[in-house]
Amino acid sequence: MKSLKRISLATFATVTALVIAGCGHNDGDSHAQESGEAKTGVTFNAKKGLLIPPETAKFIGLQVADVEERKIAAAFQFVAHVYHAATEGQFASLQPSGPPAALASGNVSPVDAAKLSEGQNVSVQSGAGGVSLPGRIVTLKRELGKASGQVEVLLAITDGQQPLASGAFVSVTVPLGGDKSVVSVPRSALFRTTEGDFVYTVSGDHFMRTPVKLGVVNHEFAEVTDGLYAGDQIVVHPVMTLWMAELQSLRGGKACADGH
Repeated sequence: MKSLKRISLATFATVTALVIAGCGHNDGDSHAQESGEAKTGVTFNAKKGLLIPPETAKFIGLQVADVEERKIAAAFQFVAHVYHAATEGQFASLQPSGPPAALASGNVSPVDAAKLSEGQNVSVQSGAGGVSLPGRIVTLKRELGKASGQVEVLLAITDGQQPLASGAFVSVTVPLGGDKSVVSVPRSALFRTTEGDFVYTVSGDHFMRTPVKLGVVNHEFAEVTDGLYAGDQIVVHPVMTLWMAELQSLRGGKACADGH
């Protein structure tokens, strides 16, 4: 997933050091744990999840919060690809007035396209900086849905605060109006992959990567329709560090554990 590309080398090096200190992957109770050797390292158990000692949790700034029911604004999100930068001179007919705009295109299902309309205002975030940019839906190419099963959405984005380059990918949020009280988690708790969406839940002394199904998602919170209950505890920071620790354990920690 694209989020993995944004992990800094410093974070990766820190995680690697932490896992090596704990000898990484552990299918059972390791000798290191029994003897108290792994006091600062992260260890992983396929059934229980990650074990992170208090000293290490403090070092990485681990934060845990309760899953809550809260009212969140209904919104729809999809990913779009910028095919025309605002500094380029083409496609002027799509932006006849106002400041120059970047143009982007994304695909949604016909069901989701039914929630959208031409001229509808949207907010856009790029991967760098997280600045929210105003935009609008220019065209919905519904005729493509018959052949591809997808509807193309063309967008105009006013990007004066953060110029967008051709080829960039952006996250588009379309407010749908209204709100509802739902089981939800902060966006920072989510780890999104091509295999699905996950959070790290607290299970005793361990942290288990848990799949979740999502409903409404906005910039702050995500509705969880399956996988969590109000009152469960989850990690809200740093989720990517935990994932990297787990990944490093699975890929490289086995040999270290076997060495004991």
